[in-house]
Amino acid sequence: MSSKKVFGVLLTEQAWNELGSALEPYTSTGSLGRYIYCEEVKTGGQYFVMVATCKNTDGSSFTAELAIHHHFVKMFISGNEKTEIGFIK
Repeated sequence: MSSKKVFGVLLTEQAWNELGSALEPYTSTGSLGRYIYCEEVKTGGQYFVMVATCKNTDGSSFTAELAIHHHFVKMFISGNEKTEIGFIK
């Protein structure tokens, strides 16, 4: 079993209304709606920080660190792999 975790982050409607276009490249859709799948979250400090991979339109990808205010986060779930996070397909 891997000790590295993965995360699914659900955001509030306010977050999608205010930040939706900026977050769009990092957004996926599952059974509960839009979410951000990421390899790391940092919950301490002024911002909720997510490390996520994004695919460019040419198929290449890059890793980005996204920082948002904590009040935009509805919840996050971690697991050892994607399949352990119920709303991620």
